[in-house]
Amino acid sequence: MSMSWPSVILLATAQECASIAARIKSYGVRRDPLTDGDVLDWNGYSYSLDFSGRVLEDFEPEETEEIYRRIGEPAAIYLSCESMDAARKLLGQALAGFSGLIDTNHGDVVEFGDFVTLIDRHPQWDWRRTEVSQILDQAGDE
Repeated sequence: MSMSWPSVILLATAQECASIAARIKSYGVRRDPLTDGDVLDWNGYSYSLDFSGRVLEDFEPEETEEIYRRIGEPAAIYLSCESMDAARKLLGQALAGFSGLIDTNHGDVVEFGDFVTLIDRHPQWDWRRTEVSQILDQAGDE
């Protein structure tokens, strides 16, 4: 059974999102002439990105309300990675020092700092299969 590329949505204030985008773009983002999308080949991994913020249109009203409540008016970056290792590598580096939320596209919306801590402590964690609450419950049992 093959799974699609892991994808996440980075949610932060416009200023934070612009700074995160600048950091990611500094790694060598380029325009793909075939898809007219942004791509990144970095540290041996491939990524697809959308810096437009249009992904916010896909959120349900109650999800949008929750995001507003937690961080104010959001901006967004959509990120799709070739593998979980690729996702962990880029997210751990790109989010360092920023505040915001990451939507795993699998039911969880987690603060950047908490997410980075989880991927550091649980290097095999696949958020497509295991929710954050399950990881935290397992950690509590250790």
